[in-house]
Amino acid sequence: MCMAGVSEKPNKKKVLVVDDDDAFRDAIVRVLQDEGYNIVQATDGADGLEKATKENPDIIVSDVFMPNMNGFMMVEELQKDNRTSKIPIVMMTGAAQGAGAWSSDASIEYIEKPFSLDLLLETVRKVLKS
Repeated sequence: MCMAGVSEKPNKKKVLVVDDDDAFRDAIVRVLQDEGYNIVQATDGADGLEKATKENPDIIVSDVFMPNMNGFMMVEELQKDNRTSKIPIVMMTGAAQGAGAWSSDASIEYIEKPFSLDLLLETVRKVLKS
């Protein structure tokens, strides 16, 4: 029997999307929601840090260059807190990996901009499986 109003899938993974570009963030959110992920949104690193602590997401997808607190600063703060230090992170950037930023940290995956939304989905799935 189908229960009206119940559309949540069991074991739905929670994704925190952190990006200051509203249109870009909305596109990412739409694609992830279409795949069945539960989405939490943040507009910069400070907002992302607060929501990661409150919401305990399964994964964080974050831009690097944002006002107030950039993605790298947010990750540094997340890694200092036992509640958030083990959350896997996908960083979306064109500059940081080329500079070798955090290349030794296995819990951070990089996606070079520009990228396809299919690549983002593939990366999120891969990180969540590992």
